[in-house]
Amino acid sequence: MAADKRDAKPQVTENWEAILYSPDRVEKWLHGEMTLRELNAVTGPEMLQLALIGFRFYEEGKYEEAKTIFHGLVTLDPKESYYQSALGAVYLALDDLEQAERFCNQAIGLNGKEIASYVNRGEVYLRKGLVLEAAQDFKKAVDLDPQGKDPLTSRARVLAAAALETIEQAQADAGGGEKKGAKAPAAKPSAKPAAKAAGKSTGKKK
Repeated sequence: MAADKRDAKPQVTENWEAILYSPDRVEKWLHGEMTLRELNAVTGPEMLQLALIGFRFYEEGKYEEAKTIFHGLVTLDPKESYYQSALGAVYLALDDLEQAERFCNQAIGLNGKEIASYVNRGEVYLRKGLVLEAAQDFKKAVDLDPQGKDPLTSRARVLAAAALETIEQAQADAGGGEKKGAKAPAAKPSAKPAAKAAGKSTGKKK
């Protein structure tokens, strides 16, 4: 009997493709009422597994591989902020500041309480020489975690100190007063952008 159970084939719904990709479901997807993930019936655990693989690649410095995975996840579910935030971290690691800023902005738009997105966007601003904007993002990150429970909050404080040092240097170079509208010199990149493992985002889990 045990052998019969092992040899048994999984049950497959008849005409599953016609059901999954029915005109009604496809129309909902086309109108933004359904994500590509929902259309393809990709489960939450499957999405989480892919995100974990992407994060592992990121941690190993395999940024192109991580970028491919997180782009795929964003395509499947553009409403999940974690995937956008992770792409922001990947692009920052690749020193593609425009794309990093874009995905950090999108992550913050989806979830305004994700510390990593503010820290990474702040670093983007810092590298661009937009020190005041960077300081605002670092302050927001610290304000979201006043008790300092998240390790990223300490990172925000360190980067805020770097921003302050940059401002002071710019003022010294300008003879004691920074010209209105002028950009301060870009700060040195930090060791590695902020990122969290899948499932540890402050956003909703799926």
